[in-house]
Amino acid sequence: MMPFLLSLLFLLPQEKPFMENLSHYLENPSVFELNQMDGRAFFIPEGAISLNGTWKFLYAEAPDGIPKDFFRKEFSTRKWSDITVPSNWEMQGYGQPLFRNVSAPFCPDPPHIPMDVLPSGAYRRDFTIPSSWDGKEIFLRFEKVASASFVWINGRQLGYNEGGQEPSEYDITDYVRPGKNTVSVLVFKYSDGYFLEGQDYWRLAGIFDDVWLYSTPKTRIFDWYAVTDFDRTYTDSELSVEVDLRDF
Repeated sequence: MMPFLLSLLFLLPQEKPFMENLSHYLENPSVFELNQMDGRAFFIPEGAISLNGTWKFLYAEAPDGIPKDFFRKEFSTRKWSDITVPSNWEMQGYGQPLFRNVSAPFCPDPPHIPMDVLPSGAYRRDFTIPSSWDGKEIFLRFEKVASASFVWINGRQLGYNEGGQEPSEYDITDYVRPGKNTVSVLVFKYSDGYFLEGQDYWRLAGIFDDVWLYSTPKTRIFDWYAVTDFDRTYTDSELSVEVDLRDF
C-alpha cells in the first residue's frame, strides 16, 4: 500500500490545472512533459487521419491575452483568425521572427522566463472519430511544437510537452467519443527549456510539423529495434529485431 501512496503523492503535483499554474510547468525544470507516450520508432499506421490544415487561432503577446476558458467546448472561436498547420506563427504574420546566436532576447534568469512578454498562441479545431475505430486505441501525435505546449480534448486537460524539436504523443482513447470532437492547444514561445536552446538559429514558435490522429488494436507492436550485423566482406548480414508489445 505504501508504494501506491508514494506514487500518488508524486503524481498529484504534476496534475495541477494548466491555466491556473502556468509557471509550475513553464518554469519548473522537473516538469518537461505530462501524460505522454514513451518515445518509439517512427511509424504512422495506414488509415491515420491528418489534422494538418486550417485551425482557429488567437495570438497574444503575453499569457493574460488568452481567455482562461478558451479550451472549453462551448467557447466560441468565431472571432478568431485562421492559421495553417503546420507552420510557425511568425511566418503567418503573428509576432516577430527573431534570429539569435547565443544571447537571449530577454534578461536571462534561469529557469524563469518573462511571463509579461511571452508570445502565446491558442489553437482549436474539430475532428471526427470514424465509427470503424470503435473498440480500438486512439492516439494524437504532434511531430513538433515549439516551444512548450498544453493540450486539451473536448475541454478535458490532456498533457504537456516541452520538447520543441521532438514528437509528443498522447493516448486519447478515454477522452474522445464517436463523431465530432475538439482539440485545443496552447503554445508558448519560451519555457525553461529555452535555456537549453542557445544555438545559432531562428527563434520561431507554433505547431510547425505534422499532426496525426490514428488508431491501433488494443494489443500492438509499440516499438522495435533492428540491427543488421554484416559479415567481414559486407556481403551478407544477420537481421536481429527486438520488439516491444503493448497490451492496452
